[in-house]
Amino acid sequence: MKIKFTLIDYAIIILVICAVVFAFIHITSHDETTSESTSYDSSTLNKIVEKYLTYYRQGYIVNTTIHGHDANTGEAVTLAGNILWMDDDRGSNVKALVSSNGSQYLVGLYNHIPNADVYIDSMTLEMNGDKYSNLTEIKANPKNVSSISDLISGIGNDTDYEITTTISVDSFEGNKIQEVINALFQSDERISIKASNTGLTDQINIVRGTSAELTQASNILGDFNGVTSKITIRIYNCSDNDINTIKSNFDVINIQKF
Repeated sequence: MKIKFTLIDYAIIILVICAVVFAFIHITSHDETTSESTSYDSSTLNKIVEKYLTYYRQGYIVNTTIHGHDANTGEAVTLAGNILWMDDDRGSNVKALVSSNGSQYLVGLYNHIPNADVYIDSMTLEMNGDKYSNLTEIKANPKNVSSISDLISGIGNDTDYEITTTISVDSFEGNKIQEVINALFQSDERISIKASNTGLTDQINIVRGTSAELTQASNILGDFNGVTSKITIRIYNCSDNDINTIKSNFDVINIQKF
């Protein structure tokens, strides 16, 4: 007996097939994008910051497991925790601040970061899909500033943020930047403010600097005549009030909520 299908039957069959295919794609893509781990050693560590920043830009929390040696004792150690901050100098001098068991550790290669707490033999980047809560990133046009305090004065005092920009200044004493680096290292080992790595002597690079770090740097650098590059402000646990305050003090060009 020959079975006849109507147009409605064909439509139902097609819908069922599409639903199955969509479910399969959704499940496999979810598995691929929400769990990832990569490993690096001394020969490949120059690529780790680029990979870290791909996670950072998407708002992911990044963890790590480090096999290396204690800088003070030389003993082999394994350090597992959350990456709070990472930076390099165009692929060299890779350094990261890792939170592990309630303490913070500066990690890097012995020949690049001799003042690290842990020297890296191998290091992983681990991402399981978790993102920071109420994370927002705001981009703003360059502005003229008279100090680092002037730059951050338009951000609420209670805002939990990081800021990234470059400030070109008319002039400042070169040793002041080293004073800033020394002070930041003493405080929390997070060197988020440094001189330019492009050879320009009158530039200040701010790489994901926090309110406390920027205030500390401003107290050392004092006043200057400067202009920033485009400004990126990342806010954790961001509120509408945080956004409105920044919009009223910066020339905002983009707001991204994660």
